[in-house]
Amino acid sequence: MESETISTGVVNGGKLRLAGVTFLVMVMACSTSFGLDFMGPPVSSIGQGRFSVGVDYSYSSMDLELSGGRWVDHLDGEFLDSGKALSLELRDFEMNRAYATLGFGLVDNLDAFIRLGVADGRFGDSLWAENEKFESNPEPAIGAGVRATFYENERFALGGLFQAGWARFDGRLDSPYWASADYVEVDIAEIQIALGTAVKLSDQVAIYGGPFFHFVDGSMDDEMNEADMDLGGLVNTRYSWDVKESSNFGGYMGASFNANENACFNIEYQHTSDADAIGVSFAWRF
Repeated sequence: MESETISTGVVNGGKLRLAGVTFLVMVMACSTSFGLDFMGPPVSSIGQGRFSVGVDYSYSSMDLELSGGRWVDHLDGEFLDSGKALSLELRDFEMNRAYATLGFGLVDNLDAFIRLGVADGRFGDSLWAENEKFESNPEPAIGAGVRATFYENERFALGGLFQAGWARFDGRLDSPYWASADYVEVDIAEIQIALGTAVKLSDQVAIYGGPFFHFVDGSMDDEMNEADMDLGGLVNTRYSWDVKESSNFGGYMGASFNANENACFNIEYQHTSDADAIGVSFAWRF
């Protein structure tokens, strides 16, 4: 979000190597997979020693793979039975995420940022095909990342972006056919890695975009309670799955609009074969 414009001038060789090495080290060092958060231009622009503050918002819809599932039954609090659960596809999991973002220019061609905000999620009729719907409460969400410029001139810049984020979604899964609702918890960590360009059309407008990779790692639990007359008690059943992305390669494009040398507004669209997102941001550099 903080990389809102293409700075003028040519990046010197030492800073170019520093940005490239730092970017690759951060990507390679991260062994866990953290989705479609707002990305912004894949180049730096804050400037060494400067800050930026702003807000980001993104809406995304994605298909997720639920695998490695288990179920466990308890009768009146005592273990009853357990087994493997079928692998499923959670279709059209929708997320809204809003952040306050703080960025810092480490050097002229390398920015870092952190995000703190809230997120909510929803899906419908995807687990049990019984017209069920899930909608979470607003929950805390966090994120962080870096943007690096590898090459630039007065009109064109080439760079990369790495960002990670985490959110939890708690809520009730309910159906008009059920006597009581299920309780669902989804934990999702996501990573996005993008390489791309930014092209300055004028002093006020730039366009940007490129290919990106998107990875998801998480878990999902579905807990239900049902009175069983045959067993003569309350049966608690808990399903648990691992969560992964259905597809992890896509592309994105966006535009930056500069009100002045400090204030910028971005809007963008992201797409993979199983996910779509739109995002907007506003930032103030100082």
